[in-house]
Amino acid sequence: MTILLMILIVVLALVIFMLIRTTQSGRAPEPVSLAERPLVDTKEVSQHLSQMIQIQSISKEGTGKTDPQPFLDIHTWVENTYPLLSSRLEKITINTCSLLFCLPGSESSLAPVLFNAHMDVVPVDESTLPAWKVEPFSGTIREGYVWGRGAIDMKGQAVGLMEAMEGLLRDGFLPKRTIYLAFGHDEEVMGFEGSTKIVEHLKAQGVHLAAMLDEGGFISLDGLPGVSEPFAMVGISEKGYLTLKMETSAAPGHSSQPPRQTAIGIMARAIALLDDHPMPTHLQYLLPTLKSLSYLLPVGLRFVIANTWLFKSVLINNLTQSQQLNAMLRTTHAATMINGGIKDNVLPASVTAKVNLRLLPGDSITEVMQYVNKVIDDPRVEISVDEENGGWEASAISPTDTPAYRSLDLVTRQVFNNVAVSPFVFLAATDSRHYQSICKNIFKFSPFMLSSEELQGMHGINERISQKSLTDMVVFYMRIMRVWGDAEF
Repeated sequence: MTILLMILIVVLALVIFMLIRTTQSGRAPEPVSLAERPLVDTKEVSQHLSQMIQIQSISKEGTGKTDPQPFLDIHTWVENTYPLLSSRLEKITINTCSLLFCLPGSESSLAPVLFNAHMDVVPVDESTLPAWKVEPFSGTIREGYVWGRGAIDMKGQAVGLMEAMEGLLRDGFLPKRTIYLAFGHDEEVMGFEGSTKIVEHLKAQGVHLAAMLDEGGFISLDGLPGVSEPFAMVGISEKGYLTLKMETSAAPGHSSQPPRQTAIGIMARAIALLDDHPMPTHLQYLLPTLKSLSYLLPVGLRFVIANTWLFKSVLINNLTQSQQLNAMLRTTHAATMINGGIKDNVLPASVTAKVNLRLLPGDSITEVMQYVNKVIDDPRVEISVDEENGGWEASAISPTDTPAYRSLDLVTRQVFNNVAVSPFVFLAATDSRHYQSICKNIFKFSPFMLSSEELQGMHGINERISQKSLTDMVVFYMRIMRVWGDAEF
């Protein structure tokens, strides 16, 4: 009886301990006073985005394949649309198509800050045109939205930045630190001719940035199960990128006398093995994100998150059921291309496939290739880094215990009604990774609200941004430019 009582006491103490941890981890931050909102002409801003969408600045794969004319048309449009920005900021054209604007600060001892957006967009798959509610490059304004390719990726942000700067200049804005606005022209095809060249120019000028803001996370309206309140996701790192080329060959011949496996069978087996053996999960990057949002989560999930020392495997199993959350937990792979065979009754002589991987911080290209080779373990399959697209490591993690991040967090809550703000590892690639040699405080955040349904429009069908979100974005950019422009960090 004594032993049973002791066990009950220990269990009770353990439960109390875990409940205390849950309570302590579920506290909302103190609310902040909302920022005074400058007047923004929603109709005019919407029309400006509509005009920019109508300029079909579509990315094209391959060095030297970019048509410069659409970007030159954007340059002319900027001059005509934003006269103060064009006349008062120094304008530098980079590699014919990209733009860099500079507003000098009054105190040269303060390192500059930079705000980035790209002018290029992905093409529209012609087979999807019947599913579009509007012509993709019409810039149609209706139902409270601006529609068209680039509305959220990322002409909306480009217009938001230019509108914000124009408005600040109209108010006589003069920052203490220098502010750059950068607009690359080839982010959608890796950014090697745009942002890379902008960084080369800045380095040649001896510029080292105090902070920069680029596209990335956004304010999600329904991004977590059981969470009904919006929350902002600020990228402090981004996954690496790697495309592997896999090749195999076999003797050609008549399909009526096949071997046990054809070249296609060999490749199919290799891809299936990768699908059945994904890279290991790592909770350390997603856990801080979940903890910072824990006060929004259902009590049961909050209890598990607060006590991962006991429930780690339960939490991981739960999170991996979501495609998005699973991608935040591990290096992912996706077989994206396969080619082989010339006729239905001829054994293929060779088969090639491409597998695209997105590397979690901590997983190097070398380690990932070793893992893939170990999983496939087939000498008939030759695995190499794809020459066309190659790869790069995950970006460094920007610190969150700095004035640059804390002020970004503050402004986000001031503008968006005390929305929860959380750092995370961004899943896709951005131009900002090219700036790592001249900046340690790199943040990836698109300051507007999106539902999961609206997010599907990015690179997809019916891309659009609400006019309210567009207006809020201008307000946010004006505020963060003022704060970063005068903060002494």
